[in-house]
Amino acid sequence: MRRDIRPRIDSGLCTRCGACVEICASELLVMGEDGPEATGRGPCFFCGHCVAVCPENAVQLPDTTPSQFKDLLHPEQAAGVDSVWDLLRRRRSVRRYRDEALPEDIIRRIITAGTLAPSALNEQAWHFTVLSDPERLLRIRRRIVAIFRSLLKMLEGRVNRMMLRVMLGSETADMLMEMQPMVERLVEAYDEQQDCILWDAPTLIVVHSAGDDTAVIESSHYAVGNMMMMATAMGLGTCLVGFVTEAAERDSRLKEYLKVPPDHSVDASLVIGYPAVEFLRSTHRMDPPVEFD
Repeated sequence: MRRDIRPRIDSGLCTRCGACVEICASELLVMGEDGPEATGRGPCFFCGHCVAVCPENAVQLPDTTPSQFKDLLHPEQAAGVDSVWDLLRRRRSVRRYRDEALPEDIIRRIITAGTLAPSALNEQAWHFTVLSDPERLLRIRRRIVAIFRSLLKMLEGRVNRMMLRVMLGSETADMLMEMQPMVERLVEAYDEQQDCILWDAPTLIVVHSAGDDTAVIESSHYAVGNMMMMATAMGLGTCLVGFVTEAAERDSRLKEYLKVPPDHSVDASLVIGYPAVEFLRSTHRMDPPVEFD
């Protein structure tokens, strides 16, 4: 958690419009005799809303700089609904990539898009590790396959399966048995010189965070969603790789290969690159179950 933070109001610029007070969800900012003041019941969510709504730039949030707050386009200049719909439809899990490295500036821009996602109490506790070295990516694939080979051996025979239920619990054991055909195919593909783990993508981005706080892990997922959409807008393809995430949480050596600190949780793994095939239409989506009160 952050230390106690209180916005500062420049009385020389403030016009007492009250916008910052109205937007303060924690009720830390209140209207005093001389204008807004941070004397309410708080605490500060560090959301930056007070800075964002002030027409006179009279509010400053500690530990931030004015350059971190970007002016927004007028709604008439922003992307229209149809453009957003098209972008959402274009995003898909790409599993065929061109053999072409991604420039660092493009990767940084995509990660910056990730940091614009919401996070619990605006902690922004995510960390991003970018892996593009072919030798390291090969070691990661080899390690995951080795883990899955061991898993398949554990699934052989009735006695082994019973022991799995005792060690991991029935729910986890049943999930592993359900995944067995998929894991077998993944290992077979590797033996046939096919990459069904990282899909021959030139870059793997691992999102991780300290500890195992569920709220922080969810925040990392939101960041990855933003990253996928920005990559799509830039003509790139992405694919979430759950096998990497799940295996890393159970294998310290793989975590080391991913350059993730031992005390961090691996929240998400995303491969990214230039698609080898152009998609001409969106994929199908089923009508969701929706209930209104």
